[in-house]
This record gives sequence, structure tokens and C-alpha cells, in this order.
Amino acid sequence: MDDLAALIERVMDEKDWTLSTLARRSGISTSTLHSWKSGDRATGSRGPSPALLRKFAEGAGLTVAEVFEAAGRTIPAPMDNESERRFLHLFRSLDAEDRRILETTMQAMSERKKSHS
Repeated sequence: MDDLAALIERVMDEKDWTLSTLARRSGISTSTLHSWKSGDRATGSRGPSPALLRKFAEGAGLTVAEVFEAAGRTIPAPMDNESERRFLHLFRSLDAEDRRILETTMQAMSERKKSHS
């Protein structure tokens, strides 16, 4: 299994791309990819955001699962566009305090799932 830095190197080697090419194709800044490649994720204690990891997967021609695994993140469960749209609509309808409570609850559920894996 590749870690994120090794995965970036592998993509660049296999496709004969520079870091700039990979950045352009994925829509992620070269400096961000460089920090991932050097092992300095510099994006907080949790590492790269899921949104950036998805952009990287798409731009590099990889699966989201492969990229999330390399980044040491929980592989997201599949969600169709309609389900995601409904979830976001409901979330946005909440006030700031309820959003905070929901986010804390979801984080606890995610951590519990990780500890049972």
C-alpha cells in the first residue's frame, strides 16, 4: 500500500507528469501537492481535506478509495448525488449550534467506527 507521498510519486512516474502537471490536472496548488509529497501535510492534525483528496483522485485518474487509504483516512461510504443533496439541504437548514452538535456527534460516530475496525 502506498502512502500519500509514494502515491504522488507513482502517479508522476507512471504518467511521466511533473508536479505542476499533476497540480493543474487536479486543481490543487503545486505547493499543496509538494507539502503532501514531502510528508509535511501542513493541513491540520487530520491531514488533507476530503474535498482535496477527491480532487486529487479525479485529476490523477485514481479511485477515491485508493487516495483516502494512502492518506490514512477513512474511506467514505458511497453516497449518491440525491442523498448528498438532501443531507446538505437538511444540514444547511440547522442553526449554528445544531450544526455544531451534529458535527460533534458525527465525529464521535466516525471515531467509534475506527476503533472497532
